[in-house]
Amino acid sequence: MTTGISVGASADRVQLAYATEAQFGVVPVTQPKFLRMQSESLTFNVTKETDKELNATAEQTSTTSTGAQADGDLKVHMQYGEYDPLFAAVLRSAWNAYGTNGVGTAFTADFAATTITADVAPVGASAFTSLQRGQWFRLDAAGSVNDGKLFRVHPLTAPTATVITLDPNTPAVVETDVADCTISSSRLKNGVTLTSFTFERQIAEVSQYFAFPGMLPSKFSTEFASRALTDGTFTFLGKGMQRDDATHFTGGAPLESLTHDIQNGVTGVGTIWEDGAPLVNTRIKKMGINLDSGLRAQDALGVFGLAGVGIGTFVVSGTLEVYFKDGVMFDKYLNDTYTSINLSTQDSAGNGYVITLPRVMLTKATVMAGGRNTDLMASFEYTAYRDVNNTVPALRATMFMDRFGAPVAS
Repeated sequence: MTTGISVGASADRVQLAYATEAQFGVVPVTQPKFLRMQSESLTFNVTKETDKELNATAEQTSTTSTGAQADGDLKVHMQYGEYDPLFAAVLRSAWNAYGTNGVGTAFTADFAATTITADVAPVGASAFTSLQRGQWFRLDAAGSVNDGKLFRVHPLTAPTATVITLDPNTPAVVETDVADCTISSSRLKNGVTLTSFTFERQIAEVSQYFAFPGMLPSKFSTEFASRALTDGTFTFLGKGMQRDDATHFTGGAPLESLTHDIQNGVTGVGTIWEDGAPLVNTRIKKMGINLDSGLRAQDALGVFGLAGVGIGTFVVSGTLEVYFKDGVMFDKYLNDTYTSINLSTQDSAGNGYVITLPRVMLTKATVMAGGRNTDLMASFEYTAYRDVNNTVPALRATMFMDRFGAPVAS
């Protein structure tokens, strides 16, 4: 191998690893995992104060560090399972997995247009009754016409031990005595539990390792757009940073990242619902979602870096760009009428998520003619709110993510 060619390390060879912390700001001893990324800007900002003394030479004499904080962004492509711990942390909650790692035990079923009836009731974590009203799931049954379909539990009728009543907008094809059916679903909703991580920038090319303990994802933003990969950005707030010539993780070599395909805004986006039904009178060109967990830095005497992280109000907002065809959505903006939004994103293997915002207010709306040879677009800004009027306390949340597909340990 020829030596002396490169004068420094290459960003193309940087690898990011992470692990969930048991104690805030303490590098965990558990086995870390590599994380796929487009780019990262994790950094450690030290505040330094220069003396303000007066002297005969009119010169400054010293500078002292008075505070520090880690922060930065992680830009990613949307992929199934890879960022689920970070999604859970932004939503200040944990995934509630159906069955084992999101896949239930096999059962034999009869399908009607709006019901799935099991011959024998699945039990334990695979019980139908563990599915919530309005929850989305994928049905797998090799050879069945319903194989691979995405269904939604009826929003008003809860499952029984043997019967799942379906939303009429996700009907099944009538079949009887279908064996080896399985359901895949896991649900995440916003809560109030904080989770921190240690991230490590590994530059093995030059044996440099930067660990960032006490990191919490405070924000996440993504945009679903036509003719584009679905990208997202996590924004972090953290305690500190450590540098060494070897890895800071002691729990073994990092686990490899998942290998699912990157999702996109055309073949990847399937379900788009507004106000509880599929959007049929128009098309959405772009939809942006911004999550803000409302975290704030807490410093204290005698602590270099953050002493802790405070929790604030969870806010979901975003934008919609719609081909203008009628005034229905615009009137909702004018009349302060709440609506709801459902959007699914998945990969070529049918693994993905449905994002549900059950109570949405359109906060800004514009319809403008931009010029010749252009489509007339309606642009909206929205904010999501807690579904306070839901009769089921467990469903009084601002946002839900339903995951469906291959098993994911989370």
